[in-house]
Amino acid sequence: MKKNPDIKIVIAFVLFSIIALTAVSLILWQGLRPFFVSEKFSIIFSEKSKSCTKYRLLDGVCLADEESEKYPITVMIDNKYEARPWSGLSFAGLVYEAPVEGGITRFLAVFSTDREIDKIGPVRSVRPYFIDWAMEFGAMLFHVGGSPEALGIISGDTDIKELDLDQYFGGLYYWRSQDRIAPHNVYTSSERLDKARLAKISDPIVDFDAWQFKEDAYESERGDDGKIIAVEFSNYTAYDAKWRYDKNKNIYIREGDELALKEDTGALIIAKNIAVLETNILIIDSMSRRKITTIGKGDALIFQDGKKVEAVWEKDDMWSRLRFFDKNGDEIKFNRGTTWVEIVSGVDKATEK
Repeated sequence: MKKNPDIKIVIAFVLFSIIALTAVSLILWQGLRPFFVSEKFSIIFSEKSKSCTKYRLLDGVCLADEESEKYPITVMIDNKYEARPWSGLSFAGLVYEAPVEGGITRFLAVFSTDREIDKIGPVRSVRPYFIDWAMEFGAMLFHVGGSPEALGIISGDTDIKELDLDQYFGGLYYWRSQDRIAPHNVYTSSERLDKARLAKISDPIVDFDAWQFKEDAYESERGDDGKIIAVEFSNYTAYDAKWRYDKNKNIYIREGDELALKEDTGALIIAKNIAVLETNILIIDSMSRRKITTIGKGDALIFQDGKKVEAVWEKDDMWSRLRFFDKNGDEIKFNRGTTWVEIVSGVDKATEK
């Protein structure tokens, strides 16, 4: 009489066979995958299959269901050597960088994120041209005083004055740090920005003309890794901007000395797009103050996806958006994320190597 095989041995054999076949199949699939699955096909399934129903107007970033876009606030941020490292700058969705006295640059950082930011600054004084860029969002303007011309523009326009939050008249929205010397020690935070929104904005609906945005280029379509974009603002090289392209992450990383590389938290300053804007920049007085043309049109360069695009910029008036167009007249579509706009006297001030 034949003896029936032990049922436990049979089950064990079947399970072992299934596991072995699965392992072999995975190994073969990984080895043969390049022949069956294109890079784009892979990216679509790994990154672009996520659906999004809500995008931030400021930078085109997809918002989760629990996230919201807050009323935009612009903050004048110091870039003098004594002001570094910065705080909170990495949270800005858009940054304008332009020269002030002595060829030192200053930042107008635009915030609409609902993320908590413990410290933003150092906050410094405003110049007329920064007002023009802030008002295209109808944004509140955080600053500590300003040039006589800038303060005259604010006091002479009721609409701008309602959006203005000068530290000299709104001290509760700022504080002075004890670990920095004045005037490089004034800070604010997301909590204080929120308090200002509640106090100053009667209708907090976010409503401004957005730029056009797109998804990142596929890696095979991007430019060379490690390219450096250098933007010259003056004879003081310490205040020139340098950006290194990371092809894998498709970002531009701010470079410079150690203090210009990171924020006080260690966060890197990164951008998805770099826009270089050429315009008239004149020194107008003995203090080396600048007059910068913000209304009109001119040449521009757009750096995104590791490539350079020749473009033009246009801005009709103080309250209209600055826009960029390619040489065919089509509006530039920016990658979703932070954009830095570098203001120079000529596009030849920006080099790529």
